[in-house]
Amino acid sequence: MSENIRRRKLLATAAVLGVALAAGMADSSHAQSGEKFTLKIANSQWLDALRGKNLWVAVQKYQEVAPNVTLEQEAIPSAEFADKLTTEMGAGQGPDIAIMQEGLFYALADAGFLVDIAKAADGVALNKTNDNGMIDGVHYGIAWQRAAYALIYNRPVIESAGAKVPATVEELIASSKAASAKTPGVIGFTARHQINDFSGWFMDFQNWAYGYGVNWVDKDGKLTIDTPEAVAAVTAFKETYASGIIPIGDSMPTQRTRFKEKHVAFSIDNSGGTLNIASGGALASADMGAAPMPFKHPGAHQQIFLGVSSHSKHPEEAIKFLSWLVSKPGQQALREASGPDALATDVPVTDAFAAANPWAPTFAKLAQNSRSTLIPGHEMETAQIMRFVMQAVEKAILSNMDPKIALAEAQSAVGKQF
Repeated sequence: MSENIRRRKLLATAAVLGVALAAGMADSSHAQSGEKFTLKIANSQWLDALRGKNLWVAVQKYQEVAPNVTLEQEAIPSAEFADKLTTEMGAGQGPDIAIMQEGLFYALADAGFLVDIAKAADGVALNKTNDNGMIDGVHYGIAWQRAAYALIYNRPVIESAGAKVPATVEELIASSKAASAKTPGVIGFTARHQINDFSGWFMDFQNWAYGYGVNWVDKDGKLTIDTPEAVAAVTAFKETYASGIIPIGDSMPTQRTRFKEKHVAFSIDNSGGTLNIASGGALASADMGAAPMPFKHPGAHQQIFLGVSSHSKHPEEAIKFLSWLVSKPGQQALREASGPDALATDVPVTDAFAAANPWAPTFAKLAQNSRSTLIPGHEMETAQIMRFVMQAVEKAILSNMDPKIALAEAQSAVGKQF
């Protein structure tokens, strides 16, 4: 890390400490005066059908123990979330608390827009979903949810076709074709496959990369893009794309809707997306299945953190909210709304939820060994690096370029920039 960056972080931390101390004094007077506070919480999930409502009901339980605090939503569509939040915080505005993907979390922490929330974790047995919440020794984030990936499927469609739950990519293609042939109108397999959905696509594609043993860096931390493992991963995705089992051109929301309407056999999706598919649609949750992905090695997860803004007028109140959220009552409230997602503490999926959603325990198991979508040592640059990778994947699937040549070009571009 450069000295300029370290200096910027120190200055930002000093400023944050000043704000926190002032807030602490204000908090003392607040305890005596009964002053009321409003905390604004930004999250794209507030807009999710059904799940968004359930999550909001869960966090609002805090107001039962802190009646002086009013929680207010800032609901931002996921495609706009990073840009809007970065713009707001850059202008000294924005929410008190942000619930954000890991990559954005790193960027905001690096810019000095998040405060140290270590006090929120005092006396709490946080699990490993919180590991990346600590940056350069400062505790900036508390885990909100960890959404691992799995292979999900429509059980009745698969059984009707006599198809097997695949353990390899070759079997995935074969079973997808069998399902489509048996049930007209059924799509074999859904997957992101367009560069205009870059942020979602690169995170999804990490499952293919990790599944084939890709690390993106060697033991010395040097970026390695065109390894044999990466070539194998891109080749496998190219073959799957070329097989005709993917609905080319459909966005992921459209594909998830098709799954919900019983028109999809297989998909690789995370636990949050799967919960959306299983909620409130024609496909009963009990008719969904989940299995390990058809790769040799474990896949990825999407990690979401909560952070407190350095621009919040009430940082101490925001940290108190986080303290409640990681307490037993807070975690239990969040568990009931989060379905199969791993939480900040080891709160197991309830027996009732597992019985109604038999696919859920598979996600919980896969989350134990899943990997971050961020590249170790290059967390801040992951999106830039992966853009070169995904451009190579796009060339392979659309222009029929040899994956080895496409990745070699990406390696050269990455080498020049990083």
